[in-house]
Amino acid sequence: MATNQITTNANANTDDLFPFPIHRNPIADDYDVSREVLGDGKNGKVFKCTHRQTGKKCAIKILKNARTTRQEVILHRRACENCQYIVQLLDVYENHRGSVLYFYIVMECMEGGELFNRIQQRSERPYTERDAARYIRMIVEGVYHLHSMDIAHRDLKPENLLLTDETNDAILKLGDFGFAKEGNNELMPLLTPLYTAYYVAPEILSNSRYDKACDIWSMGVIMYILLCGYPPFYSQNSQLALSPGMKNRIKAGHYEFPDSPWSNISQEAKLTIQRMLTVDPAQRITIGEIRACQWLNELTSERSIDISSIQDPEIREQLQVAVASATDLQRRTDVDLGIQIQGPESSNVAIRAAERRQQENLNNHTHC
Repeated sequence: MATNQITTNANANTDDLFPFPIHRNPIADDYDVSREVLGDGKNGKVFKCTHRQTGKKCAIKILKNARTTRQEVILHRRACENCQYIVQLLDVYENHRGSVLYFYIVMECMEGGELFNRIQQRSERPYTERDAARYIRMIVEGVYHLHSMDIAHRDLKPENLLLTDETNDAILKLGDFGFAKEGNNELMPLLTPLYTAYYVAPEILSNSRYDKACDIWSMGVIMYILLCGYPPFYSQNSQLALSPGMKNRIKAGHYEFPDSPWSNISQEAKLTIQRMLTVDPAQRITIGEIRACQWLNELTSERSIDISSIQDPEIREQLQVAVASATDLQRRTDVDLGIQIQGPESSNVAIRAAERRQQENLNNHTHC
């Protein structure tokens, strides 16, 4: 997009060369960068910016030079090629602030915002299982593209699922490649336990080597939330977002489909979730199998889904606090260490789940 000076690999002065041209003129020559924060990724904040020549709105991520940030940029650039379901990386600038080297990563501006915010604000028509299937289909296409390149995203969560605009037919795209890693065709190439508590796969909690199948588990959690409004695994009144009990339930794959609100959801959807949330990654459904599954490829129910839990501000805040806590701590974690994610003093998710169980027990007793 920018027209000013570009450096190629032959002239680059970074320790590890980028396998594509980057700009070295001041970012301010080409873009007007605002102070409006659009998001907070693993390695840095994302701000809104405007291209001076065209007036096009974009997003810009500012990363301090490091091996991990260079890896993020390289994998994101590779991943967004030939895939409309990955947030597009448009330009990369190398600028100094004093003696410190920074990279300015210019991306398309996802004006529709985060997926859950869009659902939360939905009021013009009912949210249905077919709507959820459409969103899942786009996530699947993005992950399929990554896995075909042997890249694990490792940070699939609602905050990294962004919509191009505010229309009902907006495209959903995957963003933030701060945790992404290439497998290099190795068996179980990953070891560092990078995760957000609600979406973490059991093999990561077992401190064993793992592979891109961890993304399938995270997708299963996201699908579960999209269909009922709350996560399948949560802490019970604990000061930890990842309590010992929650950790054990994840490792055992212990979760339920309570009659309310799951009575309106198809058996095909539940079966797909069960295959995603299979504890043994070797037995877990693959991204190719999900892509071909009946639930995504045949008409799904137009019955409305109860999304009051997603619209509940306390539950939404609970999920956001867990994500923020994980992001803040893991941004400073680049080695294979055990990670304890601090959460709020009590779990609103657990409180709402307890209220639902209490109401169901009351209803069952009333109808006996």
